[in-house]
Amino acid sequence: MIKVRIAEVLAQRRLSLIELSDRTGISMRDLEILRDQRAMAVRLKTLECLCKALSCQPGELLQYEAD
Repeated sequence: MIKVRIAEVLAQRRLSLIELSDRTGISMRDLEILRDQRAMAVRLKTLECLCKALSCQPGELLQYEAD
């Protein structure tokens, strides 16, 4: 399973979902879906926006966990 680590990265940077939404233009609903592990896919453009706003690499946002 691929885990999206938005909550962890936000906590490290002391940011809220609202601030991330403002920085990226991604809706709160979509960020909540990613944070809550309910997303079935992530567009590369979305991943790019998140990495730019959080000054991180994609590998910091995504983690593989064996089932």
